[in-house]
Amino acid sequence: MILSQEIIYQNLSAAKYTEIITLLHQNGNSLDLDPSVALAIRVFMDEFFKAIANADLLASNELNQDLDILYISHRQGNYVLQDEHAVHLINLLHPRVSDKDLYPVAKEHLSDPVCLEITKRYEERILKAKQIAAQPYRPDFNALSSKNLVGQKFEVESRTRDGNSWVKVFLRTEELLDTVAEHLRKLTSVDGVNITTKSNGKKDLTVYPKRLYGIEEVEDEVKLNLNNYFSRNEADPIFREEILSGISDVAYFQILDYMLKLGMGLEGFKGLSEKMDEERYRDYFVNYLDSLSNSHTATGETFHGSGKSDILIRNAEKEVLLVAECKLWNGAGYLGEAVDQLFERYVTWRDGKAALLIFNTKIIGFTRIIDIAVEVLITHPLCISYDGQRKETSFSFTFRNLKDPLRSIKLELVMFNFV
Repeated sequence: MILSQEIIYQNLSAAKYTEIITLLHQNGNSLDLDPSVALAIRVFMDEFFKAIANADLLASNELNQDLDILYISHRQGNYVLQDEHAVHLINLLHPRVSDKDLYPVAKEHLSDPVCLEITKRYEERILKAKQIAAQPYRPDFNALSSKNLVGQKFEVESRTRDGNSWVKVFLRTEELLDTVAEHLRKLTSVDGVNITTKSNGKKDLTVYPKRLYGIEEVEDEVKLNLNNYFSRNEADPIFREEILSGISDVAYFQILDYMLKLGMGLEGFKGLSEKMDEERYRDYFVNYLDSLSNSHTATGETFHGSGKSDILIRNAEKEVLLVAECKLWNGAGYLGEAVDQLFERYVTWRDGKAALLIFNTKIIGFTRIIDIAVEVLITHPLCISYDGQRKETSFSFTFRNLKDPLRSIKLELVMFNFV
């Protein structure tokens, strides 16, 4: 339908504001070329804003939807409002709409006090986020050390004979041989693990590499996994769950700390990490996380939502408590696509906690990468709030669930550097 002066006045007299706004959105600013239509639109805007100011609660809820449509149309350039109407619109929206959503329009009208306040507040928030991301952090190495680890619990050495190579693992207590052997069999570079009995009756483990994996790589992966295995608490972690969110914040951050600890350990084995891609990083984390608790399981490449997510942590009832994705750092655009993929394909309506693990393996200047990554998430359309820097390279956000704008989900950005 072509919008004419008569149609505008007819709908205006019947208080059919939605019909007029829809036609503005569909026909665009070409309507302003007709002076009579342009005048009618101006009259409509004035009357529409008056109706909102005088509306009761029920009518306000309905008119708010019209305001939202009008703002979206203006922001997307479908129908660009005159400056005075754009400013009036911002003033009506700002009590219930976030600074982030209003900022692109508000920054163009700084002579208006409300627009100026929105612009300053949002830009200060962005600046603060960048400053927080750049702040130096001193990790608590005592907290990372296991209080239960007294003395050396294992020893690893590689051996070669007649062109064949293998890794020997000696444990302080033979009671753990079966458990550790099963744990090592899950490693990407390991082809098999045998329990070997020596002539004196003592037992150890013999680890055989897969074809195409060097013995040094296997030895590094075994050492790193045993460090992780023996540094955990001996007691089975109990992740306290909540009925609504699926997993408590305490347990959520506990799992994230395990991930952070594992990644920090891996950073010390650059020779090993240089050979790893996204899939191998995923497998490495899954094997470790799955060994933490008897009441919870961690799996990789598991169907969830509309695709296979990298890491899923479930409880005994098979309910998903945490969904995580592993990505190599390849620039801001790639990270933005990773966030889109996470929420479009893997996060379901019931999910309340998620994590994005980013691995920098090529680029020098990790501090700058952190700044860029944090800003990408802050400016993402689904981001509700940046909740701060939790650890040196771990950052907390609250996002809107793509499947339901009324539901939110916690998202942690965890970053690792191998350069």
